[in-house]
Amino acid sequence: MGDSMSYKFDLSDLKRDGEVSITQQLVDRISAAIESGDLAPSSKLPPTRELATEAGVNHLTAARVYRKLAELGYVTAQVGRGTFVRSLVPDGSASYGDDWQVYALPPDDISYSEQVLADTFSLADREDVISLATGFPAPSNYPTQALARITADVFEEVGGDALSYLPAEGLFQLREALAARGRKYGWAQDPDEIVITSGAQQAIALAARATLEPGDVALVESPTFIGMMTALRGTGARVIGVPVDEDGLDLDALERLLGRHEVKLVGLQTACQNPTGRSLSDERRARLAELAVERNFFVIEDRVYADMHFESQLRRPLRELAPAHVIYVNSLSKVVGGGLRLGWVAARGPVRERIAMLKLEADFHSPTLIQHMAARWLATGAYERHVAKTIPFYRERRDALLAALERHMPGEYHVDPPEGGHHLWVTLTRPVDERSLYAEAARGGVMFTPGGAVTAERRSQTSLRLSFSLLGPDQLDEGVRRLARALREVRRRSRHSVAAPIS
Repeated sequence: MGDSMSYKFDLSDLKRDGEVSITQQLVDRISAAIESGDLAPSSKLPPTRELATEAGVNHLTAARVYRKLAELGYVTAQVGRGTFVRSLVPDGSASYGDDWQVYALPPDDISYSEQVLADTFSLADREDVISLATGFPAPSNYPTQALARITADVFEEVGGDALSYLPAEGLFQLREALAARGRKYGWAQDPDEIVITSGAQQAIALAARATLEPGDVALVESPTFIGMMTALRGTGARVIGVPVDEDGLDLDALERLLGRHEVKLVGLQTACQNPTGRSLSDERRARLAELAVERNFFVIEDRVYADMHFESQLRRPLRELAPAHVIYVNSLSKVVGGGLRLGWVAARGPVRERIAMLKLEADFHSPTLIQHMAARWLATGAYERHVAKTIPFYRERRDALLAALERHMPGEYHVDPPEGGHHLWVTLTRPVDERSLYAEAARGGVMFTPGGAVTAERRSQTSLRLSFSLLGPDQLDEGVRRLARALREVRRRSRHSVAAPIS
């Protein structure tokens, strides 16, 4: 986090007997400084006792000021560290008499990654914002007509059973269809290995909860998918990052960590990784499987982008080599549509039973109708046809984003073209303060995923994930133009110093 703020408020003209309370006057002064940029993102505010002295108020009044700023979304408090300016200021708020909840609710320290993830969803539909942070599949590619016909057929043939309860593991016909794909591609042999989940995120979270407890050590590729990192951290485990390169997870770095720690789990994407778009090489895949068996640690293998490969052939899954140690995760979200919220886990042994029980405790089972629809859609062979149709669409957008970067930011970045997926991992040639860039870009009408939100460790470089799947070529070009303008503005402000990116 940043140092204590150097910005000094002029508090000499506070009206002690005015209609507006001293508390509200202080809230207004600080929020105005944040909105104007005088107080930069991640700036640390002074301790409440220091603010009380400066303003000539008691300590409780200063504490109320910070609580009010937190309620309005301007600052975030971290136990033992202090109060900091949030990366994005709120659009505005109104009081609905809910302030009491802040005091009644248990403490909730939102991490940087969680805050960025929330921003991604909340701002994705704003008309004045171009979101390069959103890697959803394009709605124009959704197989809506086919799914509409299938839905009608489901109700015609099974009637009310389409809305009935199911076992936690899910609809057998769907698990059977998935197991058939698993036998073909190497990630499952039997329907009983499979548990249906509400998307891959739930699958990852259930697998993490089944295998980890507070104090355990989990390794995760870095950079990684935000949801993987937050799920692992949510168990109370210590999460350590492992670098990735053009061949995927760095196995030399992994083995050094295995020599120093008793590792319980490794989390990674083995094909078309989010955010780099790179895949684990065959050599590293074989060695990772050997290590998992030798050292007896679990692996969560997330394959949500595996089928979205542009040039290379489909990479075989890690679970094929170590089925008792690898928990395989996939979904229809990145290929068909995220709103279906249909994913699955493939595992065996006690860990599979534990995942099924956690699923039951979480929400009984995933929606019955969606499972019937997915089972029938997969049975028609539509999945392969749909993937073949959409790959050229996403390849074109990848190339459009690469071209826009070269057009608007030549010499400012490095990127390895992804083999597949929906994202580019871009590293700036000259570091800037990441959170300042994030906030300035948002003010300029463009969003991206900052590297610090998807890495498990502090970095000396400034990196960002740019997503291309949801936007057309013209929107991608305009988004990069806005990003380049934001970068120039941040460099202008800090031309005499370079701040280390904050992760």
